Amino acid sequence: MYFVECGRHLAAGYVDHPPLVPLVARVACALGDCGVGALRLGPLVARVVTVALTVLLVRRLGGKGFAQWIAGLAVILAPAFLRMGKILCIPVFEPVFWTGGTLLLLDIARGASPRLWLAVGAIAGAGLLNKHTMLVWGLGAAVGAIVVAELRATLRTRWPWLGAALAIAMTMPNVVWQAQNDFATVEFLRQAQAGMLAQIPRVLFLSGQLLYMHPFAALLWIPALWVAATRAEPAGRIFGAIFAFGLVTFLVTRGKPYYLAPAYPPLFALGAVLWERRLQGVGSRLALVLAQVATGVATAVLTLPYLPLPTIDAKVGQLFGKVVPPIALTHDLHDEYGWREQAESVARVWRSLGEDERARAEIVTGNYGEAGALNRFGAVHQLPRASSGHMTHFLWGPTNPRADTLVAVGLPTGWLRAHCTERREVARLDHPLATPAEQRVPIVVCRLSRPIGELWLGLERFEHGVATFEPGP
Repeated sequence: MYFVECGRHLAAGYVDHPPLVPLVARVACALGDCGVGALRLGPLVARVVTVALTVLLVRRLGGKGFAQWIAGLAVILAPAFLRMGKILCIPVFEPVFWTGGTLLLLDIARGASPRLWLAVGAIAGAGLLNKHTMLVWGLGAAVGAIVVAELRATLRTRWPWLGAALAIAMTMPNVVWQAQNDFATVEFLRQAQAGMLAQIPRVLFLSGQLLYMHPFAALLWIPALWVAATRAEPAGRIFGAIFAFGLVTFLVTRGKPYYLAPAYPPLFALGAVLWERRLQGVGSRLALVLAQVATGVATAVLTLPYLPLPTIDAKVGQLFGKVVPPIALTHDLHDEYGWREQAESVARVWRSLGEDERARAEIVTGNYGEAGALNRFGAVHQLPRASSGHMTHFLWGPTNPRADTLVAVGLPTGWLRAHCTERREVARLDHPLATPAEQRVPIVVCRLSRPIGELWLGLERFEHGVATFEPGP
């Protein structure tokens, strides 16, 4: 819902991400009225392309049908990719750019025209417009170009540098947007490093690689890394350099476990070819495929909402509860509940105001999820558009800057206490399956000491922490 809102305000940048996914959301809404099917079309296409690129890598490496099957299945069944593929989100598009760029690097190393560096630059530029961590791939690719002799030879031509210039040119509008908005993304990253990311133990990042990419897939990517470390084959060196650079970078910066996910498809491809060469019997190959499918389906049951969500929470708790709270692995499933009910509750409060009050009132929420939900589902209740100080919503400002009455949804108690001459809590948002951040969220009617436009700066929040408010009765 946040990307839908960003798509309504198309720009060259946003506080916490570049412009590509909001553009995808804008197109989806134009084609399918922001319906779930339309919003999931982009992720579906990204998933299909990622599988196709992985299979193409296998073919480039000399792999036949068996290797193509097990590499493709590894991408299809990886829990991280399964979960990404059902949501319009930034990470689902990352493997397309990482894998596509890596495929072109392999082609160049195997004798294709150095002009392909222009295509590499175009993919890198598009990837940077999806997520700034595409820079990690670019730097890893640069390391690969240095350590692989076949790529290093092309650095003496103009094509790699023209490719880099193309990538930079494609991202310049986003850089200009950052300069015009006080480098808001830099502030967002600073707060993320000091807050949310600082709480992620490095051992959890490492163990998460097995869980997020499926333990069975380690049979593919670990042998591939061994080849990268022990042999001088261009494929292994390129794939290994990008993976190793990403691993070290995300370890040092305390990235989330799934940040490294786009580096895996090339390793799956190389590992699949290694197994194809080793397993010659039909029975052994069939056993490997069946084991891959069986374990993949088993984890898919806990990854996708095939079971009731309380059941998934219970099973995840039994399996991983000693390592990580279940909500850490299922929060995005919980985030699909409670939004329509929020809109209904806020609509009841809005209708309870007098006509004069509504004329000078503003609905302000504590986070972009609540604002997006009210703007998505509030139209049927004739609600005005909601605003928020969270992330890019802050830059858009209040809908009615002169409003002196707020319907405040989840705003911090401290801010309300400081700026309301009169306030009363009129409801609590709640849903048994909603994410914890949306449990017991207060709706407060507030008479402001000054118009909201004059107080807006105090609502700026460029981080993912939960707003604090007093517990309800």
